[in-house]
Amino acid sequence: MSSNLLRQEDYLHVLLLALPLVVGGVLHMLAVKWNVLSYLRIPIHQRWFGQNKTWRGFIIMPLATWPGVVLSQYLEGLFDLNTPLLTLQPAWYLALASGLGYCLAELPNSYLKRRLGIREGQTSEKYKIFFIILDQADSIFGCLIVYKLILPLPWNIFWFTIAFGTLLHLFINVSLYKLKVRKNPF
Repeated sequence: MSSNLLRQEDYLHVLLLALPLVVGGVLHMLAVKWNVLSYLRIPIHQRWFGQNKTWRGFIIMPLATWPGVVLSQYLEGLFDLNTPLLTLQPAWYLALASGLGYCLAELPNSYLKRRLGIREGQTSEKYKIFFIILDQADSIFGCLIVYKLILPLPWNIFWFTIAFGTLLHLFINVSLYKLKVRKNPF
């Protein structure tokens, strides 16, 4: 028995599971920057979650995640993996489920920040590292819960994808900030 937590194929699964979230997240940020579907920029519940958690996100994220799901499914088929994951469900279903999981998982974090008096788009100075990590991990965790519910996702890949996805999310947010797509890096 190998002492490695992941096999070589598992690392590829981690990348393929993260790809739709990366594509969806970047397309969502562009939609926010360009004010796409501005008429849906209605807060879900301003007092609980703030003005940045809007119905627009719940529409755009599933749509924005779809190209990444299609690409991941294509690559999974191209690599002819021994244990396919993403090709076991239709692309539209995975995009809808993971896009909604992404959005829903951000709500508890926003709720907590509003209760602590942290303004929308800001990070707490008192709990800065905690909220920077939480801001990156919450949506990844939501998507992985969805994946775990609808795919035969092994736990080792689940946890590794959360760790990898959180770091990747941080890297992408900082990159989008430097490209002036995001207003802040975290």
